[in-house]
Amino acid sequence: GLDNLKEFVSFSALHDSSAQDPERCCHPGTRKNVLLKMRTWMDNLNAPERILWLHGPAGVGKSAIAQTISYSYGRERVGATFFFFRSDPIRNDGNRLFPTLAWQLALSVPVVNKLIAFSLAEYPDLPRKAIEAQFNQLIAQPFRTISGGESTAPASTRIIIIDGLDECSDVKIQRRILKIIGNAVTNGNTPLRFIISSRPEAHIEDFFAQFKHPTLQIDLANVDGAYRDIKTYLTSEFARIAVEQELDPEVWPGQDIIDILVSNSSGQFVYAYTIIKYVGDEYESAVARLNVILGLKLSAGQSPFSELDALYTEILRRQADKNFLREFLAVLVARSALSLEDLHKDDAVLLGLDEKDMHRKLRGMRSLLKSRPFINVHHRSFLDFLHDSSRSGEYHVSKHFANRRYMELITDVLVKSASKAMEQPDS
Repeated sequence: GLDNLKEFVSFSALHDSSAQDPERCCHPGTRKNVLLKMRTWMDNLNAPERILWLHGPAGVGKSAIAQTISYSYGRERVGATFFFFRSDPIRNDGNRLFPTLAWQLALSVPVVNKLIAFSLAEYPDLPRKAIEAQFNQLIAQPFRTISGGESTAPASTRIIIIDGLDECSDVKIQRRILKIIGNAVTNGNTPLRFIISSRPEAHIEDFFAQFKHPTLQIDLANVDGAYRDIKTYLTSEFARIAVEQELDPEVWPGQDIIDILVSNSSGQFVYAYTIIKYVGDEYESAVARLNVILGLKLSAGQSPFSELDALYTEILRRQADKNFLREFLAVLVARSALSLEDLHKDDAVLLGLDEKDMHRKLRGMRSLLKSRPFINVHHRSFLDFLHDSSRSGEYHVSKHFANRRYMELITDVLVKSASKAMEQPDS
């Protein structure tokens, strides 16, 4: 059966897993043009393009679009999904991609289930093999086998969604994944289609520029509707916050203020999302928090991130315990590059705090961090901000400093527990 596969499946990378933020779908009434373009392609079984590449810079809403599409089709159309996330070791490992997709395809295409199980029975160590062998035996072969029979039509409509390919921790594996998928669709006898979303990193752009087969490309940096969509989102969310905080939505915050924030967003949904998370904190006054945002002074350099950077800086500036903040940010940056999930749950131990205390200290940063399954960033753009000294200034955390400090904290914990053990005589 499929049991051999189970330990290699990244269940948290599926679009409907509990690790995914259900709020991350597109807000109703937004992204209409992009979603229509994607759905038209998905519904046209004779479309010449077998790959749709959705790309754009940080914070424009690629994952929200991919998640919305994943939810709006059943398994008979979207056969499998994988959402990469750089700072989660279960979701940034390219070696887990094809086992995870195969697991879902076995469930969504019953006729393929037995064939995938047969491949695993024949090669039990397949999930540990090179990703080329994984794809060939777990996905390509089973689908090729059925595409000769009468089940061609339903299988060929299956679409696989891979979100955030650039967040796979190994660039070489990113290249190999693209090559594998490129070969599969060029052969024409693997009846699957792919939606890939990513930032337009050079090696991914190069692949699509040289790829001979037609692809449908959607560039979110050039979509005019982003400002209109952000306005729809902010208007709706501020109305919700007004009701929750017993303010008059007709008066607060007012159309002029919403227009200023839309203009400040530079078309980045992550800016609007962070504002709503910050202003809508149930323990704080929304009026006071919105006034904080409206009072932010920008740095001299007008980068497209200047408004977002000012917002991130202000949230960090309001943290009372500066020493704790510096240590915590070092841990956050250091472990975003690590693939040992167990370590991610030990932040409080490393920082010499109990769990409750740490969560209390981080309460003011809830617009930037999520707490489950372990403390992590809501959005990778916050890590980008911390890495870049020209953007984060005094809050900059270099990878070198973060790694060194992280190792020191781990060593301190080990030394303390070793000393304790030595003090306890054998019972």
